[in-house]
Amino acid sequence: MGASARSRLYFEDVLNVLSCFAVVALHCSLGVFGPDRGHEWNIALAQQAAFIFAVPVFMMLSGANLMGYRTRYTTREFFRKRVLRVGVALLVGSAACYLAYGLFPDSFWGARDIARDFSPRAFAHGLLGNTINDTYWFFYAIIGVYCVTPLLSLAADRPRLLRGLLAGGFLLAFVAPTLSWAHLVRPEDVSAVQGWPLLANTSVFYFLLGHYLSGHVPDTRAVRVAAVVATLASPALMYAIGHAVNVSSPTYDSYPVNAFFPLAATYAAGLFCVVRMLEPRLRALGGRAKGALVTLSSASLYVYLFHIPVINWIGARVASGLSACFAKHPLYEAAMVFVLVGVPSVAYAAVRRAAKRRSHGAVR
Repeated sequence: MGASARSRLYFEDVLNVLSCFAVVALHCSLGVFGPDRGHEWNIALAQQAAFIFAVPVFMMLSGANLMGYRTRYTTREFFRKRVLRVGVALLVGSAACYLAYGLFPDSFWGARDIARDFSPRAFAHGLLGNTINDTYWFFYAIIGVYCVTPLLSLAADRPRLLRGLLAGGFLLAFVAPTLSWAHLVRPEDVSAVQGWPLLANTSVFYFLLGHYLSGHVPDTRAVRVAAVVATLASPALMYAIGHAVNVSSPTYDSYPVNAFFPLAATYAAGLFCVVRMLEPRLRALGGRAKGALVTLSSASLYVYLFHIPVINWIGARVASGLSACFAKHPLYEAAMVFVLVGVPSVAYAAVRRAAKRRSHGAVR
């Protein structure tokens, strides 16, 4: 269905905002990677399991909106609108982080390594190697998916082909690595098939999954029940497995609480369908409420870009008492960071939307 005929789906804006907060929550619970296995570690592990849907849902939203791009604009326009936009965001975010860390290394946790070699050449190396802000790996991944979207889009209106791609992708990108991780098969037994470029790519899988759920899975009672079960059971099972694997080990194994774990895929799919149930209620909201939701959704890119410097600033500057509080309650830190970055991001998004409306009015 083309963009001209496709009305805005407000549940996608809700998912965008939820995923944006989830990214912040994940990065505020990195105490899970430490050696301690007490109460604070359990809280951090639970937070990781609860919010691991973040990047999968972002990828799914891209697939839901972009697999059918051919009905809206040419492939050249697609690359200009999408790849260029993400590339510019990656460049701007990396430059902002690099300047902040290099000029004020004592104000940000972990910034002194950048300050030791602060030069245009070092920036170029950091940008190419994703070592300035490694959470930007999502941008590199989504640009890669965009580069193959013209090929993937040929399956947009072929549900049987989509199901085949999703089944193959789930087996090769999720099940095969998990069997190897669980020592049920030898790594060399699955190494050959993991070299298949599209089917073994989890980002491509989530991209296709978002389109399939949005355009080819009806909102029936059976789907709703399955979605609720998946949304509730998947993070609980990930937490249980992650706890069992790591409780007696000082080295954290992140695999069972990871976007590449099979349960993460069922969690993301379930949450997508659960939030989709809200669409009739969201459509019934007033114009101001819907406008506020769209603005919040528009601000998610800026929150993603700049939340890590704020987290690193908190790590270097806040008092020890507040740091201890955040260690015990990482969700508090996530809420504070989300507000600190979200308020200026929403203001900027609102100004951009207002300017765009004025320009459209002037054109008319």
